[in-house]
Amino acid sequence: MNQTVKVPKKTEEEKKKEYIDDIKKTIIPGIFGIIGGILSFHIAGETQVRAGFGFTVLAIMVLLQKYVFPLVNINAEELETKDWIYIVFMTTTFWFVSWTLLLN
Repeated sequence: MNQTVKVPKKTEEEKKKEYIDDIKKTIIPGIFGIIGGILSFHIAGETQVRAGFGFTVLAIMVLLQKYVFPLVNINAEELETKDWIYIVFMTTTFWFVSWTLLLN
């Protein structure tokens, strides 16, 4: 029995909304990562004793995004695991790069 499942085609409007949401899911973690890197630099500074505070700032920045996404019309409850992995990766990358540039 060879059954084919027909997937409904997305309209142009749905594709456009999904594209804009994907852009928002890239820009917001970037902004939060940069803000987190700046805050980590000012809180932890260049000392290794307070470096743990930098990681705490990163964790807070990731958690804050759950509450910011609804403000930009993205339902955080509908985000899948792969979306959150991407968001955490992007935030961490921007945080690391910005903090490293400030330390140099």
